[in-house]
Amino acid sequence: MSDRNHHVPFSARTAGEVRFIKDRGGDKGEWAWNTPGPSAREIEEDFAFNARHLKPLAMTLRASLMSMGHAITAYNAFTRIKSADVSPDGNLGGKGYIQKIADMRRQYMNVVEALSALSDTLYDEINAPHWHPQAETGGPREREEVREIMDDAEEIRQDPEGWAEEAESKMDEEPAPAGRSKKASSNPDDDALFAAYFGRSTK
Repeated sequence: MSDRNHHVPFSARTAGEVRFIKDRGGDKGEWAWNTPGPSAREIEEDFAFNARHLKPLAMTLRASLMSMGHAITAYNAFTRIKSADVSPDGNLGGKGYIQKIADMRRQYMNVVEALSALSDTLYDEINAPHWHPQAETGGPREREEVREIMDDAEEIRQDPEGWAEEAESKMDEEPAPAGRSKKASSNPDDDALFAAYFGRSTK
């Protein structure tokens, strides 16, 4: 991940290392920082870990990493916006969706932290000894699909923000698919505003 990020997920951990984590779970403004969980799990020895259930876990991990990359990009972009440049009252939104800009920055930070914690948890679970390849019970096709998904996840995990920026750049460069057009607004005022700003109508 880029050095400019304030948040550094997937930090290196050493076996037996004791880390003192500030409990921020009681702060409603920082809801993503929950109280540290238990240091070990009590898993029944007779529980059968069926590798057929690894695929949805792997897909969830990949999607979470993708989401985190885009969330980091959004957070960095939003925190560079000066409140005075876009709002006279320090708020954004309307029609029931009004938020303070300062609160929105904090929300983006919480989203990134929550996705990081979820991704760490899923990654540790998928790579746990009880899901060891030698104990797999799924078929060759299922195992190959899981490996492909995990290869994608590992690539994104190395630099979630870089992956998201590359994906967004490709989206900006690629033309819209044939037959796909932006849905026209039902509000004439919205369409007029869009046309005035972007130089074209939504229709």
